[in-house]
Amino acid sequence: MKPALNFKIMGKYLILIILCVVTFSACDDDKLPDIRPVATGEFVDERDGHTYGWIRIGDLDWMTSNLKYGTPYFEREYGGAFRDDEGEAQIVESQFIDFDMQADFETNGNLYMWEELEEMVPEGWRLPTDEDWKELEMALGMSQQEADKEGWRGDQVATLLRQGEDGLGMGLQLSGSAWQSGSYGYDIILTNIDECGYFWSATEKENNGLQVPTVYFRKIIATQSSVYRGTTPLNILMRVRCVRNTVN
Repeated sequence: MKPALNFKIMGKYLILIILCVVTFSACDDDKLPDIRPVATGEFVDERDGHTYGWIRIGDLDWMTSNLKYGTPYFEREYGGAFRDDEGEAQIVESQFIDFDMQADFETNGNLYMWEELEEMVPEGWRLPTDEDWKELEMALGMSQQEADKEGWRGDQVATLLRQGEDGLGMGLQLSGSAWQSGSYGYDIILTNIDECGYFWSATEKENNGLQVPTVYFRKIIATQSSVYRGTTPLNILMRVRCVRNTVN
């Protein structure tokens, strides 16, 4: 076979492979359900003037960005479970050199201890319970049986939760978390920005068999289309999405 003929045949195969990949990707996108909120709006927190969008899914309104109220995490100290052996409160540091915490705050919101959240949410809003999260997940296609499980559940649900205004509108962010890893002593290290998102719930786990309380949380990561449901002790800082019962 002549070299020119070889090249033409290889070129045809290459085009066929590219078309197959594009078609496969398009089919995957087509499988994602088109779910839109039944209502949208804005809420202004009169305490500090911050404006939050919200979407209505079922009987709940969800904020479309993370809460910012309170002293920014990079200007405060954290006590509670974060105190060292001498009772000293700790500050948040980043795992990255020259990380712009002010820009992170503006984009991803504040970092909170679970114990302080009741006084941080705006009037008329609340920290979502584990049941609130499950109701949201089931509205996006997760079954009750899946929603009740711990671990990774609900294929495509995280993808929907991350959609912006061109889709669901929730815009759940890969906004990281901050915790004491042990590798840095008592330092609270901000980590996993643009890789994972950690979000508090208001619900403690009953009869956890431990000597410390644990609460439910949600996690999403860049490489997973499902949502993680689990529990954690209180020695971690997470972001917050507020929720409220529908206002007619």
